[in-house]
Amino acid sequence: MKKINLLLILGAALLLVPLASTLAQSTWETVDELAPWRGRDIVADTDGNFISLAIDNSTSNTGPVSTAVSVSADHGVTWQTVGSIAGYAVDLAAAPDGALFATGNRSDTVSGRAFLWQSLDHGATWTVSDPSVGLATVLIVSDVAAGNTDSLYVSGMSSGRWMVRKGQRTTSGITWSTVDNPALSGVTSIFVRPGTPGQPDDISACGANWTVRRSLNGGGTWSTLDASSGSASALTIAPDGAIYVAGRIATTIYVTNQTVIKKKVVTTVTSTTEYGWQVRKSANGGASWANVDYVTNGWPLTSIVVDVFGRVLVVGGSNNPGGAGTSWLVRGSTDGGATWVTTDSFLPAGATRGSAYGVAADGLGNVCVLGELFYPTTMSAPIRRLAAP
Repeated sequence: MKKINLLLILGAALLLVPLASTLAQSTWETVDELAPWRGRDIVADTDGNFISLAIDNSTSNTGPVSTAVSVSADHGVTWQTVGSIAGYAVDLAAAPDGALFATGNRSDTVSGRAFLWQSLDHGATWTVSDPSVGLATVLIVSDVAAGNTDSLYVSGMSSGRWMVRKGQRTTSGITWSTVDNPALSGVTSIFVRPGTPGQPDDISACGANWTVRRSLNGGGTWSTLDASSGSASALTIAPDGAIYVAGRIATTIYVTNQTVIKKKVVTTVTSTTEYGWQVRKSANGGASWANVDYVTNGWPLTSIVVDVFGRVLVVGGSNNPGGAGTSWLVRGSTDGGATWVTTDSFLPAGATRGSAYGVAADGLGNVCVLGELFYPTTMSAPIRRLAAP
């Protein structure tokens, strides 16, 4: 038994070398770039397909607008645009049975309220429904997630308050109910670990500046796990149960200077505000939290993922010094959040600024990141790929 354990330990130690090396900048490649489009979200379904959303380049305040749906059936190597959504769909979820759900707050003709689009043919065609059915006030959605037993969840706000709605798919459509509506400001992100057949979904949500709430029984009851300073934008739960939350914080920095004026020492204290990217982790179900990553002038956006190897990846942008715009930024950790590296900092020649919006990993550990780049006369939606180790 001791020999077997030693071999396992040695094997695990050797495995750390290629895992760490795959987070090097040189291991990323651009595999697709739609123009003129702006990438918004990407997921991997249970069959190993990657699916992405990119909104068109319309700047009009009225429709029509559209969202391109692209699919990769070879682990992110090649991509094909397979469908279109009549509206701006900015968040995407794949259900365990392969159904796709997208949300946004603008159809091709109407702006300022929630829409949900559903596809049962891998993104080729979409039907639209209203997730605010039964509400007396307008719902603005921020994210969507899918559970088991035909359940799905949207997060957002109604009348300025935090709201999570649960949809139940039936043969006649989707029925909706409100499952969380505390006196907090809106939800920015929702994550679901689908329950096994017959068991409830595990739902987590963040927002309201930096608040994390969780329901272990499919939305029946909720508890607040974290209430910190800052603005949380994305969360996920790793296979080992660790919770990761990414967001932005403001820190006041004080500088003390002493000068001599008429033989007297005069002390002055000035303050500045520094903004940065922060990641918090809980390894015990939310009982306690630790700050595990910080990047000055970083801005994580709407997506974070933990792959099958336990690698944590957070996406967003980094504000460049001197007013030079933002650069696409991906941060990663191979040791459960103990240490972090900038694994992809991307701003190709000719681009003036860019940001990464979505990240997804398939069951083999291939990772794809989707975002947007701005050029002097156009913009594009690149997809960057990190091959499985």
